[in-house]
Amino acid sequence: MPMRLASSNISQMASQQSPPPAPSTEDTRLSAKEIKYRDSLITQISALESQLESLNSQVSSTAEKLENPPKATIKQHIKLLHDFNEIRDVGLHLIGMIADERGVGLKEVLGEFGVTAKD
Repeated sequence: MPMRLASSNISQMASQQSPPPAPSTEDTRLSAKEIKYRDSLITQISALESQLESLNSQVSSTAEKLENPPKATIKQHIKLLHDFNEIRDVGLHLIGMIADERGVGLKEVLGEFGVTAKD
């Protein structure tokens, strides 16, 4: 049969228990070198967290200064690159047709139009 304890018995038992171990018991298991290394890591983590907070603040303030939202700007740039590539392809196709008609190489016709390898 399970034994039921009165609430007064429970509080008596709790007061008789030994106090929890001191937080420094972990330190006694670590060597001085390990403690120094751990403290160094804690300091580095704290510094990195501060740096992260600062960088996040900079990103937020910079994003607020933008005229357009970043995603909209990226989408517009991609559209403009797509349009540019289509126009360039049409231009190269026309220059290729001119080169075929003249019976010369594409490079020669590109040179006539002032298009260099850097373009």
